[in-house]
Amino acid sequence: MLELENRFYPFPKKDNKVNWAGYAPYRMEFFNDDSFVPGVDFGQGFLVATRVGTMDIPHIHDGAHNFFVFTGADLAKLFESEFEVAFCIGDTAQSMEIYSITKPSIVWAPAGVFHSPVYFKKVKRGINTMLSYVGTTIGRVYPREDSQGNEEWIYEKDKIRYCVKDPASPCTFCGLCFTDPNQTEEDVRKYMEPFYKNASTVGKYRHCIVELRKDYHTLGDAVMNPRCVFKGKEDMPNTVQQFSFNIVTKPCELGDEQPVSNGQVAEFLWFSGCDVVEPWESFDAEIEVMLGDDPEQMKPVVFDKPGMVIVPPGTWRGKITVKRAGKPICFIPFYPHDKPRYRLTQETVNGKKVLVYNDETTITQPTAGDELFLQMKRSR
Repeated sequence: MLELENRFYPFPKKDNKVNWAGYAPYRMEFFNDDSFVPGVDFGQGFLVATRVGTMDIPHIHDGAHNFFVFTGADLAKLFESEFEVAFCIGDTAQSMEIYSITKPSIVWAPAGVFHSPVYFKKVKRGINTMLSYVGTTIGRVYPREDSQGNEEWIYEKDKIRYCVKDPASPCTFCGLCFTDPNQTEEDVRKYMEPFYKNASTVGKYRHCIVELRKDYHTLGDAVMNPRCVFKGKEDMPNTVQQFSFNIVTKPCELGDEQPVSNGQVAEFLWFSGCDVVEPWESFDAEIEVMLGDDPEQMKPVVFDKPGMVIVPPGTWRGKITVKRAGKPICFIPFYPHDKPRYRLTQETVNGKKVLVYNDETTITQPTAGDELFLQMKRSR
């Protein structure tokens, strides 16, 4: 039986970024584990830079593809935001290509390819970075000079990273040792000078940066038009995730009147405020999502806090009802798979309740009931 209390995850307001100079102190994030949806590799969050600065050093993930989505601070004005990010990516840490990003975009750093630093070059109110990985992030590798000035490679796999200030304690990424509250924009510019001086101009990784496109939808006037979308492989080869930014401005009903199931694909439904610097404070809404084990036993999941609604494969989902919208709401449905997202509904045919697939090519092992319905469908 579906346990509704496990289907909504309110974003905890953790203070683990309080000491990160140049970043919003609180971060919205969700990382799936087997207690939510077993066997699905998915994690997502907002990391918001509030001033000019850099993020990370050149490194690779030998076992993971790393994805970055960059937007401005106001998600209700995605296509109007002013910002600039310089992204470093290349075959070696000494000579990377540098790409300027000034519009909402997704960047793919393939496994084994050097990337970073990320240079937040022009910041108005803030720049939002949404980070995700496909694969394991344990295999982080980066070069550095040893005490004799020779290059050595650091493999962070099974080793524990210890605190710089307290070597007996594990690193919590508190920010005290790698961000500087006194750093100026000129300091940052000077730090980036060698990267620009030695930058490669080959353009080998140009295809790894794609602008998020405008999508003129038919969802109704409660959702801003156009919305911002990423269609996975359709927009960037070798990617598996799909998502869209839907900005809801007033009470409405979204989704399907009739309960549907996506069969073999999990859904992760993100709801937050539109100001990424203050996403909790900018959320003022009450939302209801209908979920169930079957289309005749649907129950409401109701919430008035930012968070993630988790829909495992095979779960039935009904309407999404925005009951109250005091401020614009950011609704992002994430699909972390590239599996076919067939729609499954229940209908009555000749007095019998049958399951209806919108794409019968996805039925690779039909049951007797499936085959009976498909025969009826083909004979119409």
